Amino acid sequence: MASRALPRPEARRNIPLGRLFNSISCRRVARLTIEGPKMRRLIAIVLVALALPVAAQVTPAADYTDMWYLSSESGWGVSFTQHAGTNQVFAVWYTYDPRTADASGPGRFKPLWIVMPGGTWTTPTSVTGPVYITNGTPFSQSSAAATAATQVGSFVFSFSGTSNGTFSYNIAPPSGLSPSDPAFGLPAFSGTKSITRQSF
Repeated sequence: MASRALPRPEARRNIPLGRLFNSISCRRVARLTIEGPKMRRLIAIVLVALALPVAAQVTPAADYTDMWYLSSESGWGVSFTQHAGTNQVFAVWYTYDPRTADASGPGRFKPLWIVMPGGTWTTPTSVTGPVYITNGTPFSQSSAAATAATQVGSFVFSFSGTSNGTFSYNIAPPSGLSPSDPAFGLPAFSGTKSITRQSF
C-alpha cells in the first residue's frame, strides 16, 4: 500500500487578512487596531451575529391597551394593559367560576379572575404568557402573607387590527393541589374567542 506524503511546509499558503496592532498605555488601557478589508468584513460578520438577539426583539404594532370583549357574550371580558416604554403586558380575564354556583339563580356562577402578569411578543401583533389564579384576604384586611397564586396555563392574544383580535386560552391546572389552593378543583378547558375593543 503506497504511503501518502504530507504536504511540505513551504507548500502551505498563508493568506493575509490585514494588520493587527496592540498597544498598552501607562494607564493600563489596551487598544486593539485591525486593518485590512478582509479582516474588517470578518469583524463585521461577527458583530452582526452578536447583535442578532437585540435585533430579534419584537416591537408591538400598536398600543392595544383597553377593555376587550365579545359583544354576543356580554358578561365576560379582558382588561389588557400595555406599558409604554417596555411594552410589557398585564392582562386579566374576568369570567365565571365553573366550580362555584351562585345562589341567585340556576346556571349562574360566581366571578373568577385569571391573570397574565407579563408575556412575550412573538410577533408585532401577537403576545403570549403564563396565567395564574390567585386568592387572598379582602381589601380591608389586606395581607401579603395570605395571598397565593397558582399557574394554570397560558393566554395568547393575536390582533388583526387595532380594534379586533382573537383571545386563546389553555387552562390546565396542575394535579395534586391541596384543597386550600386557589386552583383546586378547577377543570381543564381551552378555546379561542374573537374580541373587540369595548366602546364607551
